[in-house]
Amino acid sequence: MAPMAPTDLQSYLALLEQAGRLKRIQATVDPHLELAAIVDRVCKGGDSGQALLFEDVRGAGMAVAANLFGSLEQVGWALGTTDIAALARRLGDDLVAAGEVKAEQALTKICNLAAWQPAVTDRLAGRVRDQSDRGLDILPRIVAWPADGGPFLTQAQVYTRDPETGAANCGMYRIQCHDRHRATIRCRASSDAARHLAAWHARNTAMPVAVVLGGPPVLAWVASAPLPYAADEVAFGGYLLQQRLEMSRCRYSDLLVPASAEIVIEGVVEPGSTAPEGPFGNHTGRYDAEAAAPLMKVLSVQAATSAICPWTLVGPPPMENIHLARATVRLFTPLVKMALPTVRAVHLPAEGIFHRAAIVTLDAKDTRPLAEVAGILRDTLLLRNARLLVVAADDHDPRDIPTVFWQALNAVDWRRDLLIEDNQLTIDARYRPAGALVRGEEAVLERVLRRWHEFGFDTPG
Repeated sequence: MAPMAPTDLQSYLALLEQAGRLKRIQATVDPHLELAAIVDRVCKGGDSGQALLFEDVRGAGMAVAANLFGSLEQVGWALGTTDIAALARRLGDDLVAAGEVKAEQALTKICNLAAWQPAVTDRLAGRVRDQSDRGLDILPRIVAWPADGGPFLTQAQVYTRDPETGAANCGMYRIQCHDRHRATIRCRASSDAARHLAAWHARNTAMPVAVVLGGPPVLAWVASAPLPYAADEVAFGGYLLQQRLEMSRCRYSDLLVPASAEIVIEGVVEPGSTAPEGPFGNHTGRYDAEAAAPLMKVLSVQAATSAICPWTLVGPPPMENIHLARATVRLFTPLVKMALPTVRAVHLPAEGIFHRAAIVTLDAKDTRPLAEVAGILRDTLLLRNARLLVVAADDHDPRDIPTVFWQALNAVDWRRDLLIEDNQLTIDARYRPAGALVRGEEAVLERVLRRWHEFGFDTPG
């Protein structure tokens, strides 16, 4: 099936339904723990790729869509392709054609092309109704885990802008709804949103924020992708879909938000304004503790007629976010190879994918010292914060974790092949112990297979 390059949540749901990947749940579902328990069971079961549309969420006036990106194929559809490998090759070719030495500069140059800049339109105003009197109370109050501190929005795009350069950012940060007019936004200190917040507050000025639910599905992936600071996420989404994305201006600021959004929440974060956020059940399998987070004062809430609220369950893997992360690995591997051309493959196992734990195979002829190789790899956007890197020769299949582990354990000299810096571990598994490899005689193995039934076995092992 050819991708439709969906530019709004409703058309993406139609695409999923056409492909048999959407399950409509008409029974009444409780947003307190029950909805999350259903999503968790689906994510970890045989129907893990099934998107879910909860049409009757108790106490809510809108449906909830979950597990929208429950397979790598579905993420590809959101990115406008049925072949993510081909999309990665196109990006790799365009990075080289950009003519820059560093991959980050090349990616930024692609995002700055006029062809991918947002198309500004007032279409949003004609699609949404003002719900500011009810504020955040119009949203489903989804509590995922028993000790969570309250309801969270987990698949919202958060739009901010640098007050000095005007550079915009679209990031995915968790949001805890406290009451109809207050919400906290949890963003890491190293995130673009945190940098913007510090810049606004250095001027003793409130930072405008827009929180968007829905819109082009590609932005749900882009918002979590490790783009350079100067690269515009919306432009990169346009590049991936090969079309300009329509954006509309907010009511209370000059921020641009998707014209096809389901829900738009506008607010400000005033200097020094925080509130307790959490606890929050996270992908580590443990709760993040309650801590102070920037507090957004809600100024406006707008929602489309028959709006649908997208939501993702965060918790012990496997979850939907694994597939979004797998797409990130596929699409950002060309940037790693541009930085270190001897890289042959990069694999991030699901259990450590959000810690950027990676196995990287290099051309066997690359025998540079571990510190030099690790320095290059850890300077890339994909592997910058990797807690664990295993560097192996290209006769390894990095996806074959048991064999990589076995060979590394046999080969690594812990006194020579470990590098620990800033709480990050790199293991050099490129070396080989002395001695020939133990392998069976090919002719004997073929004869055994031919006679397998004679030995009383039904099928060859």
